[in-house]
Amino acid sequence: MKTWGSGILVVVAFGLLTMPVLAQGTKGGAKEEAVVEVKGESSEKFVRVIQQKPFVKALRLEIEPTFNLPLNENFTRHVGAGVQVRFHITDEWSIGGDYIKYWGWQTDLATEVGESFQVFPEKRLMDFYAGGHISYVPVTGKFLWFGTLGPVINWDFYLIAGGGVNKTLHGNYHGSGNFGAGVRFVLAQWITLNFDVRDYIFKEDYAHKGKIVNNVVFTAGFGLFVPFKHKYKFEK
Repeated sequence: MKTWGSGILVVVAFGLLTMPVLAQGTKGGAKEEAVVEVKGESSEKFVRVIQQKPFVKALRLEIEPTFNLPLNENFTRHVGAGVQVRFHITDEWSIGGDYIKYWGWQTDLATEVGESFQVFPEKRLMDFYAGGHISYVPVTGKFLWFGTLGPVINWDFYLIAGGGVNKTLHGNYHGSGNFGAGVRFVLAQWITLNFDVRDYIFKEDYAHKGKIVNNVVFTAGFGLFVPFKHKYKFEK
């Protein structure tokens, strides 16, 4: 693992994906207001219409099984599987915890470098990560899937940061901090498709000296919301 430039490319791809959408603010609770002008014969009247949000996260639990793929590796490769559990305090703020179990192996490049140059850089395969996080949603929006022929897809963009413990095989436990960003696509009232990229930073104690490691990880998963449906205070 050497840089986290690959993670930046993924975040940029998220930005390009969401450019054509219509963005809207997240402040203001579970309802949005619109003013409709009604013209009568002798005067003009204005009717205030209360529109319900199509998807509400506030006071709901989200359970997300995940697939995890580190992006910035040269001499090793890993895949991971895990779970994230978060409680949405409001539509913007949430707190939670996450766990990732890794499976890794050395690449052919590591073997070639060793055989050709008799250079064998010390490598440590990752075992697992466990920790907590907090996330904030600054932007929400929606777009038409397949143009005008498909359904309206609601989405939100979130920032995430946290800390925990990272363990490598044949190594010790290391304190780890992380930060990143992601996007959530609403498929139904009870399920979302989530993507995020985070940089997990920790110090590995190699035989020669310690080294700061940046493990940039792409995560994909389905968020399952409980209760399955939000109950509005004022029904339509």
